[in-house]
Amino acid sequence: MRLLKKIAVCILFMSFSAVQSEELCPPAFQQPEFQSESTTQKQNGNENPVFVYFDGSLSMKGFVVDQPGQKNLYVSVIDDLQQIAENVGDKTYYHKFGNEVHAIKGTEAAKATKKSFYECKSSVAKCDNQHTAIQLPFKDAKANIDATYIIVTDLFLESKQLIGATRDALTKPLKSILKKGQSIGVIGVMSSFNGKIWGIPTSAGPTMSYSKSLKRPFYIIVIGNEKNINRIRKNLEEQHFIDPGDEYKFALITSSPVLKNLSEKKIITENSIPKLSNEESFSFQYHDDKLPVYSFYAEKKRKFKLKIKKSDYIVPGSTGLTNYRIEENLWWSQELKCRKITEDSWTKTKHETISTHSEKDNELNINLFKKLPLKEFFPAMRYFYVMHLYADEPGKVSEKIFKEWSIPDADAEKFTNENPAVFKTLNLTKIIAILNAVANDSFEPTLIATVALDFRVKK
Repeated sequence: MRLLKKIAVCILFMSFSAVQSEELCPPAFQQPEFQSESTTQKQNGNENPVFVYFDGSLSMKGFVVDQPGQKNLYVSVIDDLQQIAENVGDKTYYHKFGNEVHAIKGTEAAKATKKSFYECKSSVAKCDNQHTAIQLPFKDAKANIDATYIIVTDLFLESKQLIGATRDALTKPLKSILKKGQSIGVIGVMSSFNGKIWGIPTSAGPTMSYSKSLKRPFYIIVIGNEKNINRIRKNLEEQHFIDPGDEYKFALITSSPVLKNLSEKKIITENSIPKLSNEESFSFQYHDDKLPVYSFYAEKKRKFKLKIKKSDYIVPGSTGLTNYRIEENLWWSQELKCRKITEDSWTKTKHETISTHSEKDNELNINLFKKLPLKEFFPAMRYFYVMHLYADEPGKVSEKIFKEWSIPDADAEKFTNENPAVFKTLNLTKIIAILNAVANDSFEPTLIATVALDFRVKK
């Protein structure tokens, strides 16, 4: 009988503890509004046209001339690009650009794999193939938020095209594009090359040409909805980049790299803080359907981490996020039970830094109570801790991705004199850096998650 009574008391105590652990009576605080999902995921109209622009400058001609012993990816990709474009949108418009942009018919676009497409029979002064005015397709791309713009180019730009008024002509439409929620995908493809590369800067001032290259990268820039950008990338990967020796690179540059808010989508679970569920009186629930709250009674020596997969909140393929920021608040109450806690029972502390964050590969870890360990909390009190996790800046991984294919103006002449078989792209990292800077200017600090801990500590 005594044993049965003890068992009954234990069951009653456990039941009481469970009920207590499920009670929530948080202090009053302002919950930040959730930002909407990445606007790059959305299509804003019923029409979905595709505009394709082919760089018709003379340096592009070498991509369509076979180089013995080398694989020509340019011809195979461009041959298929027309079909890919028509699959993405409901109507396709083609253009050719050099110093100016000219609308062309689909039959003319089909000749982009022929030498004649890049040749000009007029005098050099009258030809439109001596220069790549990449800012012109960008300017067009800001006109229609529902459209997808595909630009095929060698992206070979001198520094003078990336400063002053010319740079402004490049960045202004890009800012408009990104602020409207569109993204910029850059697909780099290494292909065989058999021709002249023009416009290589020299220390003496005039530019020089080079014709000994066997391989050289070309680029497909896709502007529009992130879903369509990744669709085009996937089509190219599956149909063309299949051999082990194929070299290609991809980066998605967007001012909206946060895919979703983890609290709003209930990605935060009781297992997001490993081993916390083993603590006494543990419970996990969403308060008011949007605030994940962990309740527990723990030893003072315990340490906990909130573990978050970056793939859960970062747009796939994007250059990611950097400069994470934690906003946090801590309250204490001498009343332990919710039925006794009123609005005035909670006292907000003056602690500004309680937890820290660290990154490891594809994981972001929040080191809970790193700066204010549990051993400094009083057992006779109930605590309520709220953490808001923000991202303050887009990442810059794209600059690292393309670095090995880039050559700055200052090194171009020396590089050329070494007779390279694989020729790099002039100022490529500078161009990518400009794209990232524009994305950063258009980016707004974004709330990734809000988490609360309702807890007590043992003596």
